[in-house]
Amino acid sequence: MKTAVAPSKTILTVLSLLFLLASPLTGADVNDDQIDWDNAPPSQIHQKLWEAKASAYMDKQFARSLAVTEGVENTQTNYDVQFYDIFIRVNDTTEIIYGIVKFVALTAEDGVTEIQIDFYDNMTVDSIVSPSGALSYSCANDVVTVTLDGTYNTSQQFEFDFYYHGHPSEGGFQAFAFDTRLGKKVISTLSEPYFARTWWPCKDRMDDKADSFDIAVEIDTVFYLGSNGTLDSIVYNGGNTNTFFYSVRYPMVTYLFSLAISEYTVWYDEWIYNDGQDTMPIVHAVYPDRYTYSLDKFNVTPGAITIYSENYGQYPFVNEKYGHANFQWGGAMEHQTMSSMSGSDFGFSTPVVVHELAHMWWGDMITCKQWGHIWLNEGWASYSEALYYLELGGWNNYHNYMNGMAYSGGGTIYVYDTTSVWNIFSSIVYDKGAWVVHMLRGILGDSLFFVGVDAYYNSEYQHAAATTEDFRDVFEEATGVELDWFFDEWIYGTYRPNYRWSYWQEPSDTDGYDVFLRVEQIQTTDPQVFTMPVDFFFDFNSGPDDTITLWIDKDVTLHKLNFPGNLNTVKLDPSDWVLKYETNLPWQLYIITLDEEVSDGRQYLAYHDTVQARGGSGSNTWSIMGGALPTGYSIDGNGIISGSTTDTGLFTFTVLVDDNFTSYADQAEFTIYVSSTLVLAGDVDLAGSVNIADVTYLVAYLFFDGAPPPVLNTADVNGSCEINVEDLTYLVAYLFRGGPPPVMGCVE
Repeated sequence: MKTAVAPSKTILTVLSLLFLLASPLTGADVNDDQIDWDNAPPSQIHQKLWEAKASAYMDKQFARSLAVTEGVENTQTNYDVQFYDIFIRVNDTTEIIYGIVKFVALTAEDGVTEIQIDFYDNMTVDSIVSPSGALSYSCANDVVTVTLDGTYNTSQQFEFDFYYHGHPSEGGFQAFAFDTRLGKKVISTLSEPYFARTWWPCKDRMDDKADSFDIAVEIDTVFYLGSNGTLDSIVYNGGNTNTFFYSVRYPMVTYLFSLAISEYTVWYDEWIYNDGQDTMPIVHAVYPDRYTYSLDKFNVTPGAITIYSENYGQYPFVNEKYGHANFQWGGAMEHQTMSSMSGSDFGFSTPVVVHELAHMWWGDMITCKQWGHIWLNEGWASYSEALYYLELGGWNNYHNYMNGMAYSGGGTIYVYDTTSVWNIFSSIVYDKGAWVVHMLRGILGDSLFFVGVDAYYNSEYQHAAATTEDFRDVFEEATGVELDWFFDEWIYGTYRPNYRWSYWQEPSDTDGYDVFLRVEQIQTTDPQVFTMPVDFFFDFNSGPDDTITLWIDKDVTLHKLNFPGNLNTVKLDPSDWVLKYETNLPWQLYIITLDEEVSDGRQYLAYHDTVQARGGSGSNTWSIMGGALPTGYSIDGNGIISGSTTDTGLFTFTVLVDDNFTSYADQAEFTIYVSSTLVLAGDVDLAGSVNIADVTYLVAYLFFDGAPPPVLNTADVNGSCEINVEDLTYLVAYLFRGGPPPVMGCVE
């Protein structure tokens, strides 16, 4: 007999990948064009973006490549790339590329004799030549180890030319793709995250951006090439090839270097800035059948550049260009200065256009330093979509758009396992990452938020790479607001807070109405308690409404407020500044006394205070269910704590109130600090001095059944080890007749 066994998570993952491989992710415009992407939910847009990126790299060499990367990174720190001069000849018939890459670099330590370069083994290294001659090298595990022509010390420059050729790696899809569309060839690249190395030799990591690139690509004359930076010239080589010469004079990370080659229709626009004094070219290379459609769709680009420049800082590559080039991946990719866009309606939709544009600031100018911090790229770009719609349509549009990507799943935004592209690119870094930016704006307020943005834009990470902690530190220094708690909860924590809240109002003993607002966090995930400022909107039966921001930072938070008028209703976070669940419940039976309202005590002295509750039947039982009161204190059936104690110190205890006629109950934790009392011989009433009041106290005790002295030995002023009339006589003699001072007694 065979037993059915549930498929493992690994098997299900493989099946899903195979399904995606079988799906027409490239070159299939029809399915995309059945959706109105301009009005689709942001979460659906982002899902398509990340799935398109992730599915592009189902390569059989992927796992091996990543394993090698971990080892290589430690050895690549001995040099800093300054400049890449790249020549690539693309044979679209044989699908072979021929390349020469000049490396110009500085050593980062003393005694450097060899360096390592990322480059896939399936490609052929023809030679590596320095100005002094050919260099020796070895190839293993997608790494080329080059022996330099001497020993170089810190900050010394070296250079060499790397000659190679081959057909870039395939398997599923690939970083360098030879495709066709409607019978026309489309050759394009998408190297994020790890795959620049599959088609050109480089130091393929984000923390070492080359300062500049020269790019020369020889292709058939029927083609146009879209690439990074400025198109300096197109040179006809004779025969049937042209060479396109681009220059990049801003630092650029390796995965953003791109080629988009096809028989494009190219049209131009411009961005006008500096109050009309300057212009920057905008270049669109689109499929010919999409030209007319693209005119209106890409027409939003100049206005979007203005919006982001006004909010974030001037477009970071203003001396070069911006633009778009169609390619055959199913999504879009923020290649520096020329984003690559699907030829389907998706690639022309406004949310996608402004998302990729926003990456020029967040992802291209400032790049995440490791892939675990990818939210700094994708979360910021997703948030920027909402910012764009805020500028166009106001706050309702903004908040509605943010709610369209209110992520509800688990996991952390920080990606701990970056060995899977499916981990790096996922909804959480796009959608919840966007909410992190949104909530940061809510916490800081617009003024401080944009002070932080300006500081980040102009920071040391401009045209470099940053981590979450770098980003946090810049905002903290610029705004003066400590934010560790926020990033710990939202970047490294999981899920979101789940608020269950109620309120109670009653006429105040002094003036107006007292309102008790109770918020309980009921999530059981990590963190179990979120610390967040939360807006509460108060609608009054008469008079102006009010919104107050309150900190919710405990598993149960109770706030006591006073208002001149009575309430009609209360709303929690009415504008949705916090990613949360929330449920408003009727008030049941809850303790309304705040911890800070319970008074502290003094050793030996009588204590009296009351813990109050509201709701339920009004008939309650009170008890201590955790911790302990000071010895000698107790709580009665009315919530009154009383007694006296010889203890000192801090006492923490939990009070339980139980409704006698319903199932309602509540508990709250309180602290009482009992301070020591100064004890003087003769200070019978412990008032801190010896005077006639002590005589009166002793008379009442001895002759009229008065309370005993709190500390008996203060009344045994003659040291007889008994309290009697002789002590009274002794005390009167001391106070009024110059008698000897009291002594501390010895009563047991």
